[in-house]
Amino acid sequence: MPYSLTLGPFHPAWLGPQRFVLRIAGDRVVDVEYQSGFNERKCAERLSRLPLPDVLHLVARICGECSFAHSLAFCQALERLYPYDIGARAALIRVVAAELERAASHLRAAGAVLAAIGMDQRGAHLETLSRQFREMLAQVTGGRVPPPVCAPGGLLRDLSSSDRDDLLAMLPGISTDLYRFIDRLIDQRLLLARTIEVGMLPRTAAEQFGVRGPMARASGIRRDVRADQPYAAYAMLAFKPIVQEGGDVYARLLVFLLEAYESTKLVETALQHLPAEDPVVALPHEISRGQSSAAVEGPRGAIRYLIESDGLRLTRVQIDTPRQCDRLLARTVLSRAQLDDVMAIVASLAICVACAEQ
Repeated sequence: MPYSLTLGPFHPAWLGPQRFVLRIAGDRVVDVEYQSGFNERKCAERLSRLPLPDVLHLVARICGECSFAHSLAFCQALERLYPYDIGARAALIRVVAAELERAASHLRAAGAVLAAIGMDQRGAHLETLSRQFREMLAQVTGGRVPPPVCAPGGLLRDLSSSDRDDLLAMLPGISTDLYRFIDRLIDQRLLLARTIEVGMLPRTAAEQFGVRGPMARASGIRRDVRADQPYAAYAMLAFKPIVQEGGDVYARLLVFLLEAYESTKLVETALQHLPAEDPVVALPHEISRGQSSAAVEGPRGAIRYLIESDGLRLTRVQIDTPRQCDRLLARTVLSRAQLDDVMAIVASLAICVACAEQ
């Protein structure tokens, strides 16, 4: 006899309040209702009423997972209103912080997928690696959830030579550990059985829904702001997107893991090529008149800021974040799924409620 199963709005398996109402027949999902909007904060409206130092602080607190990405997108939008020439050191340190944040987020998401299919020990190992990346991010920015470190024209703090040396000493071991982990994991029989052709999101559906980031690239869409519209120092680092064609939980897991590994290499290369110059700048007293926008590739996909200024302060801010889960997407990936696979599918979506309800 069919029955309903409600998950959420609060659940230890995901970050932020959201509710899935599953209609179950036998052992399969036949219908899905998805509810969000429990924590809308209207951050964009608040930004236009604040002075610039407070704006930078709030932007960095919109999302704990994507904090630096939001700060970088906002500052790049501001920089298009000014005749700024960003120095190479500032651009490279921005890449370092962005990729450390990406690796930490991706490994946490991948660990949640593995835990959901019963590979708890491997999932715990990825959680440990994720914490290591957060600790390295704290060395660069001053906090595990980065405080305001980006500023129009550069940075608010520099990376010390001792911290740079510490990071360069740690990265090879972490990179080797992650490479061996991926190599030993990808053909595990249990993993393949629980993730191949599970939670399918075909390319046509992904394009129709307008998904971004790892979810899109796992469905064969070669779209990444770092390659399509290079910013910071990505053009000098010869970055190439990682794409999988499967559109299932396995493909999304691989994208998380391979992008995290790629992030370690980008960070190492950026740190090795830091020039000796001062990236620290002072905040401007006024904001130039005009309208501008800028996008960065956050952990969940493209984050775009559109700003308008009257020459003294911000008059309008619009934040465009990656499409998160909704009813149509939930139905696509969960319909006909076995009940035992639901949590792995949801984990593979890596839903960022804070970004969705900013």
